[in-house]
Amino acid sequence: MNLSSCGVAPGHSHKGFTLLELAIAMAIIGLLTVSIVGLYATVAKRQREVKTKKEMESIREAVLGYYQSYLLLPSPDPGYVVPIDDLGLPPAAQRDEIYTGKYYAYVSSNGGDTLKVDGQSIGNTALVLISSGRDLEFEENNTDLTDNEYTQEGTTAAFDDILIYISGSELSSFTAWRREIEEEVAVLDQAAAILADNDDDGDGLVDEDPGGQCGVEDPFGNCDGVTNWGLVSGIESLVNAGLLWNADHLVDPWGTDYCWDSGNHRFYSAGPNRTDEGCGGDDICP
Repeated sequence: MNLSSCGVAPGHSHKGFTLLELAIAMAIIGLLTVSIVGLYATVAKRQREVKTKKEMESIREAVLGYYQSYLLLPSPDPGYVVPIDDLGLPPAAQRDEIYTGKYYAYVSSNGGDTLKVDGQSIGNTALVLISSGRDLEFEENNTDLTDNEYTQEGTTAAFDDILIYISGSELSSFTAWRREIEEEVAVLDQAAAILADNDDDGDGLVDEDPGGQCGVEDPFGNCDGVTNWGLVSGIESLVNAGLLWNADHLVDPWGTDYCWDSGNHRFYSAGPNRTDEGCGGDDICP
């Protein structure tokens, strides 16, 4: 039997890491671990904040939709809780699910007390919505929900409340374009009624035969006493009848043709999303 052995080459030894080298290696590993854990915590916190803000924005949009319809902000449920019934939201919308189910704070004013955020007035018709953040505690001016002063940008690193608001100036802009829509729709509805009443021969024109025979031609006025809403099919039918001269009345503030509701005989706006939802969604139906 042949036996072989391997010797150590000259100048080499069996010696491994020294204690100093091991200590340095462990320190490096520790620093990397702390950095990774810290980075993960930061990313996780940021993700939670993004989800919470998204949830709060959905509440904000529901409030704006309510204001579009009633020109009032819904009052909070008892305890400054989100009024889900008024807003048509599920029960989960009252709580910040990302931060273990703490209730959002919801504060609104309808022409009453002036609300302030970071010392600046946001108007006396305004809304503030607050999440207490990870520590589940409202901080700084947010600790007292009754004094109408709130904090969005904290003064310490520990501050983690999340606050969004709707200012009076923003709501005023909503009111302004709603008035514009109401005025334009009133003109369109009047033109639609004229076409339905006064196009006695059904050719899409109005009163084009002065002195003509009623029922055969189209004399002035509603000679046959019939209101034919079938003659109105939208903006184009009014233009073709020569009843619209001002191009400003043809489109809403977002550049979309006004929609015709053939069942209720009225025009309406498709709203900011420019999608006709049959007077649902964000459609504006005066």
